[in-house]
Amino acid sequence: MGAPIAKNLIESGFEVKLFNRTPEKIKPLLAIGGKAVSTIQEAADADVIMTILSDDAAVTDVVNRIAQHIPTNSVFLSLSTIKAETAGMLAQALKSREVEYIASPVMGRPPAAAARQLSLLTSGHAATREKLAPIFQAIGQRTFDFGNDPAIAHTVKLMLNFMIFGVVEMLSEVMLMAEKTGIDKNVLLDTMLNTIYGAPVFKNYGNLIVKEEDAPGFATALADKDLRLAQETAAQVGIKLPLAELVRSHFKSIIEQGHGQQDLSLLIRHLRADALSKK
Repeated sequence: MGAPIAKNLIESGFEVKLFNRTPEKIKPLLAIGGKAVSTIQEAADADVIMTILSDDAAVTDVVNRIAQHIPTNSVFLSLSTIKAETAGMLAQALKSREVEYIASPVMGRPPAAAARQLSLLTSGHAATREKLAPIFQAIGQRTFDFGNDPAIAHTVKLMLNFMIFGVVEMLSEVMLMAEKTGIDKNVLLDTMLNTIYGAPVFKNYGNLIVKEEDAPGFATALADKDLRLAQETAAQVGIKLPLAELVRSHFKSIIEQGHGQQDLSLLIRHLRADALSKK
């Protein structure tokens, strides 16, 4: 996700410093005007520091490593999917350095990022977010305002991802049923999208499930992490997510079988294999 976002920023005229532990990954961005730095601390010397990382531990580690190097009055723009609790702690730590933490986790897969079609869930100091509007416009199609608490947008992201996983579970079960009863899955998908389910999430994941291609986008291991964070967040306010328990049981099985890096849309393969093993 980071590469297409950085590409759009560069092409929109922003000066973008780039750091990656694997330098080869940023070579295409250097060719269009990005500037490589040799350390993460050098990358932190900027007005806006943007991160889109895999989990809470990774974001926390980066903040710990760069906090002393971020200029006063800069902005830490967090696009990652993490717990509100983590975001709150990071925001407090950065505040002591006079650095503003703004949350902006994104909705959309890599093709959406490349096409500037991401949806941005934002929260944090309103005036600061207003200053970031040109960045939001360069990487997404719309921003959704969730107020001044920088942690809130991260909770919203967990809830929306939970809903996606429920859709993937439902579509996978339905498509497997179609397959076993001799129904053309492409015709069924076309019927769904033009009758009861016309939302993009059904179209995008429906096509991925029917094609069964391991398209890079949303690794099952990352989906499992997001679902775990949603469960933990729900538990903190005294509720359970029964559907999450079911979906996560499937994710866990997939990961245990060594397929955690496959796209979550391949859940149908797990359901198929599970059905065959019980015959």
